[in-house]
Amino acid sequence: MYPWDKVEPSKDTTMRIIKECVDRGFEVSYLTTKDISISKGKVVGNCRKMITTQTDDCVEFYHTMKFEQSVRDITEFDMVFMRADPPIDPLLLNMLELIEDKVFFVNRISGLRKANNKIYAASFDDGLETIVPQTLITRDIDLIRTFVEENNFDKFIVKPLDGMGGKGVVLFEKNTIGNLASICDFYINHSGKAQPIICQNYIEGAEKGDVRVIVINGEPIGAIMRVPADGDHRSNISAGGSAIRHDLTPHEIELCRSMGKQLLDDGIYFCGVDLINGKMVELNIVSPGGIVPHNNVNNNLEIQKQIISMLLEKYKEFKK
Repeated sequence: MYPWDKVEPSKDTTMRIIKECVDRGFEVSYLTTKDISISKGKVVGNCRKMITTQTDDCVEFYHTMKFEQSVRDITEFDMVFMRADPPIDPLLLNMLELIEDKVFFVNRISGLRKANNKIYAASFDDGLETIVPQTLITRDIDLIRTFVEENNFDKFIVKPLDGMGGKGVVLFEKNTIGNLASICDFYINHSGKAQPIICQNYIEGAEKGDVRVIVINGEPIGAIMRVPADGDHRSNISAGGSAIRHDLTPHEIELCRSMGKQLLDDGIYFCGVDLINGKMVELNIVSPGGIVPHNNVNNNLEIQKQIISMLLEKYKEFKK
């Protein structure tokens, strides 16, 4: 996961997962991406075993945490949650993939390799917008312009391939297309090496917010509506948006389930699916969040209990 001192315990999804596991009596340790090594042919980690005090309050749980530090063989653990922020270091994936058949990873390492960026979500594009809006991923600015003009988009979105939390998302309208080349050139070339970016048809209704669905083992189990702050087109909570209660429609449930088989086949057991107006606009499979706002708008329902129970069922299948 990310470093312990970067955790915001009042709203952090990872903390709710940790506390639920501790409350069930499991031994829980944490480590960061820098703490993984290979020693004598084994994948090892500089692990911090959590020594906790009994409390119902997650913020107090965080602040009173103590640790016992030791280097451990990662295969000694039964389950490993991948909760580092994207993008994932390919070298880390290379090391962990060596043991993915020996440890139950949430999510599976080969699945993370395949799906840890926005390219995976674009693979559900059938050109008919059945599941996702029309999407182009490219380094070619001329191709972006042609894509927009040929499809006659009134509005469209441009965003970086490795962005998160709504950062870098730009909304264009037809009368602002003159700025397209300069914006795209910045995103493509700002690092000194040309990087692909995403251009996507704008789904009407996005200004009202999006739906974040929590999907476990291919099954949608809960959702919130994320509403943008005034004057902002991004509904991400981290970008100033707010959450309200949302009951999934039959269409939204069916859409998530239609993706569920592919997600399970790829070892994606825990993910966040973002929907706008019945279309999937983003998949969050590296470190999906949303537990705290979901609980808050659903009368303090602790959805992490259901998440862990369902993942333990999948773990039993893994061990057979």
